[in-house]
Amino acid sequence: MKLNKILPIAFGLGFAVSAFAENPIIQTYYSPDPAPVVFGDTVCVYTGNDEGGHFFTMHGWRVSCTTDMVNWTDMGELILSNESFGGNAKKNGDWAAQVVRRNGKYYYYVTVESTRGGRAINVAVADKPEGPFKDARNGQHLAGPNWDYIDPTVWIDDDGQAWLYWGNPKLYYCPLKENMIECASEIKVTDMSRGFGPSGSVYTEGPWIHKRDKKYYMIYASHGVPEKISYSTSDSPTGPWKWGGIIMDQGNNTAFTNHSGLIDFKGRSFFFYHNQKNVNGGGYSRSTAVEEFTWNADGTIPTIKSTNDGVKKPIKNLDPFERVEAETKSWVGGIAVDKPRDPEGGNYTIIKHVAKQGDNVYLTNMGSNFYTKVRSVDMGDGADKIIVCTRGKAGKIELHAKSENGATLATIDVPASDSWQENSFDLKDAAGVEDLFFVVKQGGFDFDYWYMESEKSAVPQTAYNGKVAAIPGKIEAENYDEGGHNKAFYDNDRANQGGAYREDEVDIVQIDSTDKSKGYALGYTEDGEWVEYTVNNEAAAEYTVQLNMATASEDVGVQLFIDDKEITDVIKAEKGEDWSTYSTVTAKTKEIAKGEHVLKMKIVGNFVNVDWIKFCKEADCKDNVGIRTARVNLQIPEKIYAVFGMTGKFLGNVEVNGQSIAKSIRSAGFTPGVYMVRSAGQSKTFRVLVK
Repeated sequence: MKLNKILPIAFGLGFAVSAFAENPIIQTYYSPDPAPVVFGDTVCVYTGNDEGGHFFTMHGWRVSCTTDMVNWTDMGELILSNESFGGNAKKNGDWAAQVVRRNGKYYYYVTVESTRGGRAINVAVADKPEGPFKDARNGQHLAGPNWDYIDPTVWIDDDGQAWLYWGNPKLYYCPLKENMIECASEIKVTDMSRGFGPSGSVYTEGPWIHKRDKKYYMIYASHGVPEKISYSTSDSPTGPWKWGGIIMDQGNNTAFTNHSGLIDFKGRSFFFYHNQKNVNGGGYSRSTAVEEFTWNADGTIPTIKSTNDGVKKPIKNLDPFERVEAETKSWVGGIAVDKPRDPEGGNYTIIKHVAKQGDNVYLTNMGSNFYTKVRSVDMGDGADKIIVCTRGKAGKIELHAKSENGATLATIDVPASDSWQENSFDLKDAAGVEDLFFVVKQGGFDFDYWYMESEKSAVPQTAYNGKVAAIPGKIEAENYDEGGHNKAFYDNDRANQGGAYREDEVDIVQIDSTDKSKGYALGYTEDGEWVEYTVNNEAAAEYTVQLNMATASEDVGVQLFIDDKEITDVIKAEKGEDWSTYSTVTAKTKEIAKGEHVLKMKIVGNFVNVDWIKFCKEADCKDNVGIRTARVNLQIPEKIYAVFGMTGKFLGNVEVNGQSIAKSIRSAGFTPGVYMVRSAGQSKTFRVLVK
């Protein structure tokens, strides 16, 4: 799942602080070497991916994010691995790393074991904080190989200069060029391994650079093994460095190694490190933990103890009336660990409760008494319904308050379903701020998300600005109904990426960035997203429908529905050079009954901009020039089509005779969904949405 799937969180009437968060903060994978980064209202902690065994078996890097510092959203499986670097990195040697954002890009500096011997610093880049990340140097290391080259940390100073530091047992560094993927000068070294601080208080590895009030803080693992965390300060990013003190000592089941990161967020300060407290944890199966602390008045960092509680007070309460990802939680219980034998000694330790399909992240492999805890959920004056989205076998979840055995708020009998399906269940005594526990009593299903509804707080779906759209007539795509998520619209990316015209989750772009008079369009669209419009049809009729769209993608378009019944097949957009060149396509609708209806426009495929929709009688549409007529609901001669799932698996052949391909697939017994279809003897494959 993407960063944009992080749940929105709203302020409530008070914070629930009676049940504290547990450390470690991530339980769905082993998460060593935390690197926390603040992106606006969100904190993401990038980590390694321990897999146990006889040594540091670390394959790839992962990330979890939060907006409240107590509930963390697992963004799903690996976002980068050695396999991403064009063959210059060995498997299972993916060590500590850190991300920084610059000029709208995200740069990931990682430790790899070079195929040329030694270790090296590589850099990858992405357009989103959760990736996917790609090699930024076309198979070349940024620094190395050299066995000293591990654990990069990066900082962009107030003057815009970026600095990269790394190393064991010495501290190496260089300024970075503006492109962020090359050193701007020769690599320099500061020997902090001896004679630097009090006896034994020497730099070992794992540097973390931080700046506060014009002072630079270098935080690092020290004292050899077992490691402590110490820090030094300087008035310059290049030193000289002055010993500051020990931040964290050994104790409370910390691992024999440690690795830390420090952030200031929303006026509060947090210290990240790793321990071995996760289920079956150990020195090679480590997990991220966090402690809140207060800076000393003189700018020094206090001694911080490792605790089981972690952050006691959330930044905000969680709003359950917005979609909440199932993988968003403060704790997970009943975890299953795979422990295959390591042929070189010991056992691997691998957790597989989170899966990803496309951009969608969800919980899976949940057995009886598996549970997730979600902290500080503000149900306000009361919620009446909980809606859960699941697929798979029939099962059962109990929703409890305060503990996994606390008051039962709902019994959720999960129905069997071959595809993702929302189902609604009654809530009892669900009000105020509570910690909630989703306890699986019968597993076998996958769990995507949940949200609550209340008759008291529900927002009715109404036409935008109270103006019902007329059919025939033209509808501006950005004037979708009011009513919110999963009522008037559904947007996979819950961040407003376009930032124009309206202030909700739907991504709207300005067609001409310098001229607002040219209007707006839906942009950044993804497969399965939809918007709805309240319309009034003057008379029962079939219509010609035109859509003004722009795309540089293949096989992308929209499909239209009236009152959730399809009135067109998929209407493909014409592929252009970019997303700023609009063209109009035409299709035919089925008959639309007279009166008021809800028109749904569903996106099929990724990335098409939609400017407007126009319904007209055929004669009224002839003044349009350069229009391509889409093949919609054509009567198709008898033909055999091969049908494939979205993973490419062959599912069977379907005979099409006198009806649309979509209807033929449905009639053949296939479940609703998106399929890949290819006619016999043809090489071109296309998508079909089956309702």
